[in-house]
Amino acid sequence: MSTKEKLFDYLENIKGEPTAHLSGLKKVFLKSEDTDSKLTQFAYGMFAPGEICELHTHPTMDELFYFINGTGVYRVNGNEITLKPGTFLRIPAKSRHELINNGKNNLEFVYFGIALD
Repeated sequence: MSTKEKLFDYLENIKGEPTAHLSGLKKVFLKSEDTDSKLTQFAYGMFAPGEICELHTHPTMDELFYFINGTGVYRVNGNEITLKPGTFLRIPAKSRHELINNGKNNLEFVYFGIALD
């Protein structure tokens, strides 16, 4: 079966890998090559207590996050957003952002990126 025919998977079956920012862990459900849409990636992410994803931007991609466990802070363009289970967050392209797990438990979330062009 080609990856474009992939209709489902189980989190437990997906191998974990470092994020592009070399902090945290991700398990990727779909990558851009798996679909004909503007989706760049759909993944599960986990940051251990104290882990930080450094300040960065994505010039041509929006990111969307839904937090399912733990607590933390997302700094977006100088604004500090408190993260807890049930938080949805959209980070528009070109926004400066930084993720911090300042809690005592793993910060778990699902997220995806959408290319603008």
